Amino acid sequence: MAPNKFYLSFGRHERYGSDTAIERADMLSAFLSGRQLKEWLPICTTVYHSPLARAVETARFEALGMGVSHLLCVDALEESATKFEINKFINELLYYTDEAVCYYHFVTHLPVVEKLGLPFLGAGEICLLTAENKAEMLAENYKVQVISKPEIDVNLLQKLNLTLTDLDKLSADEIYLKLAQIAL
Repeated sequence: MAPNKFYLSFGRHERYGSDTAIERADMLSAFLSGRQLKEWLPICTTVYHSPLARAVETARFEALGMGVSHLLCVDALEESATKFEINKFINELLYYTDEAVCYYHFVTHLPVVEKLGLPFLGAGEICLLTAENKAEMLAENYKVQVISKPEIDVNLLQKLNLTLTDLDKLSADEIYLKLAQIAL
């Protein structure tokens, strides 16, 4: 992380769950993605997400890993949003961003990522944009990096005192609370 750089990250939502918005194991992966972003990047002030349930849930778990409590639902990140709506939202956000802020995260859908001209993302992957400053980000002069979805490691399951079988018995809120206990 270089000083004065500006970052935007666009995460694709996790996979659909059968009885939850996203698969339970993907809740852990989203949390781990958030943890990685927190380690690599400056403080994220806000996580923006699409209103669709799978994006809301992915954003919630990524934000927990990042230590971000400010989440905002934005219609311009919904998969049917036009390219104009998406660009207008992002450009206005950047234009009005305080100079002290240097990082935002977005959770959205593949069609939105494609409309932004970013690389293909699989479920749970993240595209990181790095610019020298906010003006360069607005001018679309940035470096692009795709961050793979992290695998769930046995250490996380041990910290949670869970097996994958136990995980399938928990609700999304129960998993969130268990993760919140270790996120401190």
